[in-house]
Amino acid sequence: MNIEIFGGINEIGGNKIFISAGDKKFLFDFGLSFSDNNQYFSEFLNPRKFNGIIDYLYLDLIPPLNHLYRNDLITPFSDVLNSKHYNITPSNQNIVDAFFLTHTHMDHYKFIGFLKKETPIYVNWISDTILDYLSKASTDPLLSDILNFYESFKLVPKKKKKASEEEIQYKRANKNDYNHSEIKRKIIIMDEEKPYKFNSTKGEILINQYKTDHSIPGACSYIITNDGTSIIYTGDFRMHGAHKEWVNNFMQKAKEANPIAIITEGTRVPSLEDFKNGSYRSEDQSEDDVEIRSRDLIRKHSGLILVNCPTRNLDRLLLYYSLAKENDRTFAITPKIFQLVDSFRMRLDNMNEAEIKEFYKHYHLPDFHDKHFKVYLPRKGWGIFESKDYKVYDKEVFKIKNYITYKDIKNNPEQFILYLDYFMTTELIDLDQPENSVLFINSTTDPFNEEMLLKEDKLNAWLNRFGVLKTETIHSSGHCNVDDLINFLKEIDADNVIPVHTNHPEVFEDFGLNGKIILPKKGKTYTF
Repeated sequence: MNIEIFGGINEIGGNKIFISAGDKKFLFDFGLSFSDNNQYFSEFLNPRKFNGIIDYLYLDLIPPLNHLYRNDLITPFSDVLNSKHYNITPSNQNIVDAFFLTHTHMDHYKFIGFLKKETPIYVNWISDTILDYLSKASTDPLLSDILNFYESFKLVPKKKKKASEEEIQYKRANKNDYNHSEIKRKIIIMDEEKPYKFNSTKGEILINQYKTDHSIPGACSYIITNDGTSIIYTGDFRMHGAHKEWVNNFMQKAKEANPIAIITEGTRVPSLEDFKNGSYRSEDQSEDDVEIRSRDLIRKHSGLILVNCPTRNLDRLLLYYSLAKENDRTFAITPKIFQLVDSFRMRLDNMNEAEIKEFYKHYHLPDFHDKHFKVYLPRKGWGIFESKDYKVYDKEVFKIKNYITYKDIKNNPEQFILYLDYFMTTELIDLDQPENSVLFINSTTDPFNEEMLLKEDKLNAWLNRFGVLKTETIHSSGHCNVDDLINFLKEIDADNVIPVHTNHPEVFEDFGLNGKIILPKKGKTYTF
């Protein structure tokens, strides 16, 4: 079996991992490198869609591999892409027999839409639901091509104005001009722990998916087996979250597979100096810690409470809903967050009873008319709360009538916990609360790059301007802490350990593991 890694090396994120056996080659994750992307782009400076994949290739955001990318993003630029530097030409040949996703964070899914239309995409139903939601809720132009395929630079005939017109005129296609068969990608919804079989020249290949715990639902890990040899790919995971039993189950299955190699994340691995002096342990917080600290703050504060937490972290969102309910408050969330919850509810409507019970055992979604869970509708357009001022999904909020406005909170602040992030700070003007009467619970990761620091400074300026009391960070990482990671790797005891998704892969050599530590190089083939 061979492993080639094109992202996630000496960096956090950007995973792009090929695992092959015989004549079969599989791609696991195809994500954005935040460090590389932030070096060139910002919120309002992005790669140009009209340039196909050229901008991404020039800046090394995607690997220069032939027979990987869709032809419509190559053919118009053949004079550039077939040069010696890239050697990429249009072709129906596909080097990827199947794509497998670990979870729906951008550093793992961003470039799936660049893959050829025929590439089978394997995901679980939860990740499929989130990707569908993102394609509707996000402004990212690449998202619409992950679950569907819209051919770029397509011309379609215009409708004739007169029946006597003979000459056919053409126009640029918009989404309404594509039929269903044209846009349909091959999406395979994976069942947990079910072996998916592929026949190769080196025998049968089995790929099993196992759910794991991360800061987003649907996260999973993989075991790939061929001719008695197994490779483990952990994806992103943690053992201090709400679903430790999932990780323990995967760890046991991985151990039983007696793997020749494990590709593991190491997001929280510190520098060698910090590892040796143990200073990294001071930052540890579990999801239990988040709940205990948040409960105490909410119970003691009598005025309006604001919360900022990751919008797709369902565990965290439902925690603040449950704490609101516990304190007879209403958790007011954005229309986009409500759309995510609604996406799960609609998907579950078409699932069997056992699947619904299993999901609700871990994620108990509030119903449409729960008085403790409402949508906060900001003013838009003319600022008078008319349906015509809102986008398509926001209009749905008017139909169910389970929403509140700044007026409701302004009149009864003690009744609410309001989700509020950087992009909602102008709402503080309308809420107009007395100084020192509002508490802001900061339940997101601390900023770790320049752009995040700038946003944090502006958020703090708004909070200070209105005299809002801000807590210290109350957040539990979605990634495994170092001590848990070492125990996890020792338990599985793979012959070879390949660190990705980490700034300090060299520190793995001091973990005391039995297996050989391989510090991967981009594009190098490792054979086992």
